[in-house]
This record gives sequence, C-alpha cells and structure tokens, in this order.
Amino acid sequence: MPTRIKRRALCECDGTALLVVLIVLLAIAAWSSSFVWLMNQQLTRAGARYRSAAALAVADAGVHRALSILEGEAPDAPVPGRTWRTEEYAETIHVGSFEGQFTLALVDDLDGAVVVTSAGEVGGIVRRLRARVYVDSPAQLAALYGASVVRLEHPPAATVILPYGGVDAPWIQVAAGRGLWLAGPDVAINNPSVPFRAGSGPVDALPEAQASTVPPDPGPVRVWLGRGASVRLDRGSQPLSAEELRALGVNIERIVQTPGPLPAVPEVDGGFYRRRAAGNTGNAGTNEAAGKFLGDDGLARKHDSLYSVREWDLLLGYLNRPSGSEALQGIVYVAGGMTLDEGRRLQIDGGALITEGTVRLAKGSSLEVTHSAATRTLPGLVTLDKGELLVSPGATLRVHGLVYSQAFEATGDARVDIVGSLLAGGSGFSVNNAGASVVIRYDPAVLGTPGLLAPPPGAPVIAWVARWEELP
Repeated sequence: MPTRIKRRALCECDGTALLVVLIVLLAIAAWSSSFVWLMNQQLTRAGARYRSAAALAVADAGVHRALSILEGEAPDAPVPGRTWRTEEYAETIHVGSFEGQFTLALVDDLDGAVVVTSAGEVGGIVRRLRARVYVDSPAQLAALYGASVVRLEHPPAATVILPYGGVDAPWIQVAAGRGLWLAGPDVAINNPSVPFRAGSGPVDALPEAQASTVPPDPGPVRVWLGRGASVRLDRGSQPLSAEELRALGVNIERIVQTPGPLPAVPEVDGGFYRRRAAGNTGNAGTNEAAGKFLGDDGLARKHDSLYSVREWDLLLGYLNRPSGSEALQGIVYVAGGMTLDEGRRLQIDGGALITEGTVRLAKGSSLEVTHSAATRTLPGLVTLDKGELLVSPGATLRVHGLVYSQAFEATGDARVDIVGSLLAGGSGFSVNNAGASVVIRYDPAVLGTPGLLAPPPGAPVIAWVARWEELP
C-alpha cells in the first residue's frame, strides 16, 4: 500500500515537470521568434536608412554635376553649359556597394535663375533636391569693381572694404581693369588707424537700428588687375609692387594680374525690373496722397511704382515737404535720370531704385535703400542706359545690395555706406573717390541678384547656389 501511493505521487510530479518544461520551451520559442522578427525589422530599417542616405548623396552629386555643366560644356549637345537646359538627363554612379542614378531637370526662372532639380535613386528609394542657381560673372566676386581705372585721391579720402554676412573676407577687395591709382600714400585704403562709420545691414541683430556701429579693423586688400594694368601713385608714376606699397604704408596683401582683360560686368535685364515695378502696388497710398496734395489726378490714381520723370519729380517734392517722412516700398523704376536736390531725402525700404540715367546726389542730400533678410538679394541702386552715380560733398548714400552704374564718383566729405558690392562698368574713370569716406561691406548675397543676364558664350562664369532645399 505505501508503494502504490508513492508511485502515484511520482507520476503526478512527472506530469507537472513536463508541463513546466513545455511552458518554458514555448516562452523561449516565442521570445526567440520575437527576437528574430525584431532583428529582421532593425536590419530592414537600417538598410532602408542606408539606401535613403545613399539616394540623398546621389541627388547631391547630381546638383554638383549640374553646377559643373553650367560652368563648362553641355554633356549631350554642342552648346555651352550655361545655355544647356533639360527636362530629364540621367547618369549612373556608385555609392559604396550600391549603384545609384540621378536624374536632372534644369529650367529657367523669370528672374534669371536656373532651377535645378536632382532626383537620386538607390535601391528603389528616391530623394529629391532643388537648387536655385545664378550663372554670374566673376566680376561679382569683387567688393569694388571698376572696368577701367579706380582712382582714390584728395586726402582724407578713405576707402574701407570689409566682409559681411558670415564670410571671412571678400574674395577680391578691389578689381580694376586698367589700373588702381592712389594719389599719394596719404590716401587711405583699409587703413586701421583711420576711423570710419558704418550702419546696420540687412541681417544684423537689430536691422531697425540706425546708430553707427564699429566693425572689426579692416585687413589688407587683395587687388585684381587686368592685362597691362598696374597700381600707381598717379598717372605719371611708375608701377608699384605689393612690397613697395607696403613700404609706403599701404595696407595691401597682394596684387593678382590676369593674362587677359578682367571679366565684364553682367548686363541688366531692364524689362525685368520694369515689370516688377509695374506690379508693385506698395506705394499706391503714397501716390494717392501726393496726387491729392499737389492737385494731380494722374498721380493720385497711380497704383504702380513705374514713374515718368514728371511723376517722379512731383513725388520727390511731396516726400520732402516740411512734414514729410514717408519711405517708399519695394522696387521703384524711374524712366529717366534723377537729381536729389540739396538737403532732400529719399528712403526706400525692402526694394531697389532703378533709373534710366544718371543719379546725382546734391550737397547735403541723403539716399537710403535698405533691405531685410527677406529682400537681401535684391539690388540696391541700378543706373541703366550708361547712367552714372555722382555723390556730391556733404551728401550721404546708404545702400543694401548691389550698386550698379557706368561710373561712380564721391567727392568732398560725402559719406557712402554699401552693404553689398559696387560694380562700375564704364570705360573712363570707373570709380573716383575724391576726398570722401566710402565703406563697402561685401555681402555674398549679391551673387544671387535677380535680373542680371548670364555672360555671353566664351566669357568666364561662376554658378552660385542661392537656395538649396529637399523636396518631399
């Protein structure tokens, strides 16, 4: 009897142990299956992330391929790369162990930019990038560019060229096609001991601040000269080397001489700016108020910012009435030249002044064209039809963006403050600073200035990416 009871207990224990073992095995199997599934998911996701990163790298390579084409030769047609456009051009490249392909589309935009879209595909995953590219003249790499002679004379003439917008320094401080004339060693160019004033720029922390700031001390200048050009102390003096200029106290780093002429300044598409001004209704209220104040029904009904010489003279008179303080907005186009009479003031916010002729600032007058970060790439002042920019003694010129003119002259105690660059394409004296204070802070955003035509075939070009984004 005791033996039978013992066997029955052992049988019951064997069944319980077997059940426990089965439960443990099931748990291990379930855990193992989950682990294997999780590892497979991680491997799949890692592979997808790797292929996605590779596809983005392929798309990036496509954009760089487009830039090299725009600066060089077309890959599949006997045309210069700057004029090459396509809706679908593909190349295959390898990224690690993967084979990828990018497909390019290049189309023109209305403002002169080339919109480059690059789709990179690796392992069935596609990433897309879009870049706005401007095909520029290398002349736009210079802070101060004169196609002919750049002349600095009459102490205390001071010219200061500094960087702006996060760049270490302008690529070229001064470019002169036929020579740089310094009328005596007392004429200062980037002299750290000479005080100067500079206002705020379009992306400063307090863009509304009008108080002067003191930027860092200016560094030595790089001078870019065309074939046969030189740096002299005057017309009749001998050419001077950088070492000789430094011995005279000129703050110069080096002189770069090109074997040929300097790249020409770009041409301006005047029609582009006429259309922009015709569509600018931001000054309609000012036009209406000026028309009613002066009894001119045509000006009162004017909604655009494209002005005849007569309309512009009336508007300037209204803006400079004793109680006037209004600022114009956006792109303003004048179908003629402009003279800002003595003591008068003109301010344009977030736009540009485009004239079909010479702009003269009389003694004591003031012209300000300022930008915000949103309008930073717009030009500041453009004089078409071989117009010049003349700044009289005591006048003030403050401009954000590109200043484009046939010739530039500042005399006496005039003050010029440019955040952008100065391009003067005239064949005479391109730039003449005769006793004025000229401060130029080079902003690389000028390379994305809209409305400039691409250089003609055969001329050197640079492809500048103004904006870069990934598409969904």
